[in-house]
Amino acid sequence: MNVKSQAERRVHRRYPVPTSVHVEHAASERTFPARAVDASCGGMLLYVPATTPVEVGQELRLTMSDVNQPQLVRMTGQYLSAKVRRVDRHALIRTGHLAIGVEFDEPIEV
Repeated sequence: MNVKSQAERRVHRRYPVPTSVHVEHAASERTFPARAVDASCGGMLLYVPATTPVEVGQELRLTMSDVNQPQLVRMTGQYLSAKVRRVDRHALIRTGHLAIGVEFDEPIEV
């Protein structure tokens, strides 16, 4: 069986974007603060508070503050619709935050 690594499955290049993100969680009708770790034009990795009730498949609406990567600057201040694709609860041990991978409903043009 041929198993691809996480990096090999990615379609878009990831860039570090350490910035704050406002997360609107549709399932709970609540908002949460988050910290972007990295992003691409197709999705991003976020750290959210440990108590954030996210599950794979749930819909989110994200708003990012300043994005320091020229390739992704169009993300700044826009509403980005996304779905949760991965929830990494093991990150709690390392970071104290829940790590979630999200995929944008529409890729961001670069």
